Amino acid sequence: MSQRAVKTAGYLAVVNEDTPQDRKRLVTRISSRWLLSSLSMVRTFGNGDILDGLILLAITDANTRHLNGAEGAYAGVDDIPPDELRQPVSVYVIARDLGLSYETARRHVQRLIKAGRIDRVEDGVVVPNRVFAEQDTMGLTSRAYSSTRRFIDQLREAGVI
Repeated sequence: MSQRAVKTAGYLAVVNEDTPQDRKRLVTRISSRWLLSSLSMVRTFGNGDILDGLILLAITDANTRHLNGAEGAYAGVDDIPPDELRQPVSVYVIARDLGLSYETARRHVQRLIKAGRIDRVEDGVVVPNRVFAEQDTMGLTSRAYSSTRRFIDQLREAGVI
């Protein structure tokens, strides 16, 4: 399948030359359904508050991004990375990455610390592994996996990948 890079609306997109143009709306519908499902899971992760969920997710990503290598360390649902491998992140970085004011991010982080969902450590904050060991979070992990697999399968059925 031949591909080319196209710059549109300020970002670089890869376009498969073999995909008919009429697939774009189908892909948009499929991806919109996946995004809405994902946002629902983020809201659940944040105990009903989507911004709390986004902050938890952003902190988790920053804490564990270095573990996403090809070797697949800590890839299983029960294989939760230990706290000592999590890299702390500052509230400032989370605010910047999410496009929030520092004060908004700080307030939400404070609330999440009080709720026991985030730990403050020397160099910033981490979402501790106890949060991921909770039955509800493990269920969300499985749900996110299934949703993403379904998304990929639908894109494959549409002939996009």
